[in-house]
Amino acid sequence: MLSSMTGFGKAEVKQNGIFVSVEMKSLNSRFLEVITKLPKILQPKEFEIRELIRQKVSRGKITVSIDIEIDPIYLMPFKINFDFVSHVVKLLKEIKKKTKVKGEIKLEHLLMFREIFESNSMDNISDEHWEVVKKAIDEALDKLVLARRKEGIEISRDIENRINLISDNLEKILTLSEGSLKSKQSILKQRIEEVFKDVEFDKSRLEAELVWLANKIDVTEECVRLKSHIKFFIETLKGDDVAVGRRLNFLLQEMLRETTTIGAKIEDAQITYLVVAIKEEIEKIREQLQNVE
Repeated sequence: MLSSMTGFGKAEVKQNGIFVSVEMKSLNSRFLEVITKLPKILQPKEFEIRELIRQKVSRGKITVSIDIEIDPIYLMPFKINFDFVSHVVKLLKEIKKKTKVKGEIKLEHLLMFREIFESNSMDNISDEHWEVVKKAIDEALDKLVLARRKEGIEISRDIENRINLISDNLEKILTLSEGSLKSKQSILKQRIEEVFKDVEFDKSRLEAELVWLANKIDVTEECVRLKSHIKFFIETLKGDDVAVGRRLNFLLQEMLRETTTIGAKIEDAQITYLVVAIKEEIEKIREQLQNVE
């Protein structure tokens, strides 16, 4: 299944006092290139964000934009350690019980313990909020991948149609080349016999020369190899792998090589026309593959 390298995905998540908006845009690239546009609080997480993308995308220029809004209560310079407060209250109750001190435990008693306040760092996002950010990234990434695969399906259909055209033209070349070979052998034999009709010559040598000529202009081997490349190309195109762009490009290069050899071997107007038609389709497929992961 082909996947295009162009696509778009967006997700918004609001949870646990934070609102996260993630946009991902993808364009063509030889390799995976991730460009991030992050708020200051997320910059320490840049490497992890890149790794999340790398798990689902192998090629393309990915631009990631993340915006976050955090509830003001989480932006206070201090936060309360409620676990510590509970522990202090428990200890004060035990003290009252053992010392038989009367009176209520009041807020001013608790405020004497400075440890109940913790610094609320603004340079790093909390683990709780980071989980929300990852959720938004995953959703945007899934939408991006889906968009790339939908476009990949359209590209695959176009390529498959062009491959079918190449196969049809190849069959025509095989049929025409057989007739062309027999015709050239017959013409050559007739001319030799006319030139040497009053001269004795070695007929076995003539037959050897005709065999040599047949091998020189016979394109059966090239056609068989081209058919094999086409077969593997279609299997790869319809396979389950997504990142197959480089593999398909290699097979396309081999298809062009065999087609060029066929055109160089046979001097026949009809076959030359078919060879040119195949090359045109190969070039169009090559252009399509520039957009494939």
